Amino acid sequence: MESNLTTPAIVIFATAGCTDVWSDVLLGIEEEGIPFVIQESPSTDVIHDAWLAACHSPLLVGIGCSREKLVVHYKNLPTSAPLFTLTYQQDNHAGRSIGNNAARLVKGIPFRECHS
Repeated sequence: MESNLTTPAIVIFATAGCTDVWSDVLLGIEEEGIPFVIQESPSTDVIHDAWLAACHSPLLVGIGCSREKLVVHYKNLPTSAPLFTLTYQQDNHAGRSIGNNAARLVKGIPFRECHS
């Protein structure tokens, strides 16, 4: 997975067809005014994908997602220690909050409280 980003953005490595499940997370990122780029991933290891996405992102924040799980990672954290994890059972507000918080990590401002 190569990234040829020219604009600073949160990188999202997504398995096929999962972005519709996580539209609230994407809306949360947009609300904070941070751009994102979605790239397809053949991998099933969402945590590792999130960490790789963070390594490819000039903003050091990455997201990995499948239809069942979404993970937000920060490049400076250990691969096995993601920042946030969501499952498809959680409500829309939790997804929006995670998106907000991924963008807030980029901005360096405090996180919003997440409700699940």
